[in-house]
Amino acid sequence: MILHMKRLLALSLVLLFSLPLSGCLKTRSQLREDDPMAAGIPNQPEPVRDRGGYVVDELKSEITRLTGRIEDMERELKDQQEANEERGKGPDAEDLEKRIVELENAQAAMLEAIRKIEKSAPPPDAGDSFEKAKDAYRSKDYEGAINHLNVYLRNSGAKNAEEATFLRGESYFSLKQYKKAIIDYSKFPEKFNRSRLLPEALWKIGQCFDSLGMREDAQAFYQELVDKFPKSGRTDQARRKLGGGGSKGKR
Repeated sequence: MILHMKRLLALSLVLLFSLPLSGCLKTRSQLREDDPMAAGIPNQPEPVRDRGGYVVDELKSEITRLTGRIEDMERELKDQQEANEERGKGPDAEDLEKRIVELENAQAAMLEAIRKIEKSAPPPDAGDSFEKAKDAYRSKDYEGAINHLNVYLRNSGAKNAEEATFLRGESYFSLKQYKKAIIDYSKFPEKFNRSRLLPEALWKIGQCFDSLGMREDAQAFYQELVDKFPKSGRTDQARRKLGGGGSKGKR
């Protein structure tokens, strides 16, 4: 049990460390990592209302324009450096480098302004997010379900947090985003360990690991399901996944 929970934690950390870093950004590579729009990836910010939303849109448009300008200047700088290879860097190249740094700092300031606006914006209404999530899931709009569940689960007092967490795991599973699904399902043996959904969560964790080609990890969860929930509706399926044998002994 300890071994496979460590593996779950490792997967969780991989996803957590892939999130954007906070703070003021200074380099082109950091800017592009922090601003998905600059790298051509659709951005999905938190909802911003009224005047704040307009300002954010304007700032993002300006960031996109500056990104294009920086790239043009970088190409121009490279051409100049190649032309001046024999006689070293000329004053024009130095001016271009200085201007590129100024534009990068302007981008960083705009990104920081966006963060402040979004942080000060009123939080989305989580009141009916759970019901909207269930409707979206039933309609097979799994992305929509995840978005509503993210809003709902940000509310620390969410009374349906257990069901919402499982439903988000199911949505990720349906989208074949197995690592993210594992993180939600793993909250049941860790946090909701008295839940009626725990046997299903163990089964789904095994299914996720199988889909990721991690058979040994999958078998650990199938075995836990057999050992702890012998009367579960998933137990016979878990036994078949284990090769038809009975319990191998509790870990």
